[in-house]
Amino acid sequence: MKKLSIITAFVAILCFGMTTAKAQNNNSTPEITQFVEQYFPQANILMVNAEWDEYEVRLSDGTQIEFNRSSEWKKIDCEHSTTYPTVPAKLVPEQITNYVSTSFANQGIIKIEKQRRGWEIELNNELEIKFDKNFAVTKIDD
Repeated sequence: MKKLSIITAFVAILCFGMTTAKAQNNNSTPEITQFVEQYFPQANILMVNAEWDEYEVRLSDGTQIEFNRSSEWKKIDCEHSTTYPTVPAKLVPEQITNYVSTSFANQGIIKIEKQRRGWEIELNNELEIKFDKNFAVTKIDD
């Protein structure tokens, strides 16, 4: 009888774990799903953690994306991606792309974040660059 109780408890834990994971994936909005399908077609949504003001999304390839409550992306992190070594170019403002290609020709953008007062990117050489709203460089950290 004790063995049956242990097995029942184990099965209940497994079922609860699957239900929780499924519920996390169902937190995605149609806009988030469409965004992932458009810009990261070779990856799937692995998990969506919905907070009160944002969505944290993890893709099957290791990419992490944060969205605001309106399902607009705030931050894209491809540092640990097995499929996308850099942020898709269509998501990077042209002014930032031009600056990076001119100043750091052999580097790619692995992280990008929209901030209140501008933008922040990280290159694959770990250099972090901040831009104001007019895309002027305000800070470079190495």
